[in-house]
Amino acid sequence: MKYAILSMDIENWFHLDYFRNKECDQSYSMLDGLDSYLEIIDSHKIPSSFFVLGELAHSLKEKLREISEHKHDLGSHGWAHQRPLNMSRESFNQEVLKCKNQLEEILGKPITGYRAPCFSLDRERLDMVKEAGYKYDSSRIEFGDHPLYGEINMNGFQEELRGIYRMDDFFEFQISTLALGKKQIPVSGGGYLRIFPWFLMSRLLKKYLAADSLYVLYIHPFEFSSKNNPIFPSSLSLANKFRFSLGRGTVTKKFERVIQLLKEKGFHFTTFENLRGDLMKDNEPIHEDSHHQPPVKMAHEI
Repeated sequence: MKYAILSMDIENWFHLDYFRNKECDQSYSMLDGLDSYLEIIDSHKIPSSFFVLGELAHSLKEKLREISEHKHDLGSHGWAHQRPLNMSRESFNQEVLKCKNQLEEILGKPITGYRAPCFSLDRERLDMVKEAGYKYDSSRIEFGDHPLYGEINMNGFQEELRGIYRMDDFFEFQISTLALGKKQIPVSGGGYLRIFPWFLMSRLLKKYLAADSLYVLYIHPFEFSSKNNPIFPSSLSLANKFRFSLGRGTVTKKFERVIQLLKEKGFHFTTFENLRGDLMKDNEPIHEDSHHQPPVKMAHEI
């Protein structure tokens, strides 16, 4: 069986790392992209996984409940998009619990998934995520060339499938990259889907999908937003202004093409929680509408 997991990090445009510590007009929201994304996946009857910033959760509570009712996963993306590797152990521990509590209070059910902002996680903090009561993480990416990403060694984990690691009942789902020579090239969406022209992205994707049985895509609301670019802070570099803007108008079409390509290659669409649950059940067949959530304590009970 070949699996595809489409995921979205629910954050706003000003949460991007290159806007940190800059004066941004936070009243200008590009979260309309969340609705655009939902329309596409719902039209294809595809489940998706979402990772939510805690500071946005209360204002989006009705939307989050709707997403949950449509059998999508909801997990934590931290509180305010601060990179965990820049945080103390104590601050990070408080944050992963705080966001878990917030989401569980809103949804009335356990939150089992976590993804670090900017994939900024190491093994020490991954162990803290596990100890906080989460049951899976999706922060590992083999792309050391990126200055913001962390490195997570998987010592003590068993590789269930390529890119899926397990320790006890805790799973790590790796973000998809393609090995070209000694380099790893991300084929996992996000800025790469925006910036790479489709002729290049499709060639990379086809090569990856021919060799791997798990494909994980991540994306953000601003990339689907129909709104104009925000007014950028005056101190933002020209390179970052260009980086933010490039390819935004092409994302929807490219995303539809990715979905079609995955269908053609025989990939089964699922969510992190569903796939984890089925792997826990000794790899029994996966069903899109299944709910395999083992009983776990709410964060406030830990």
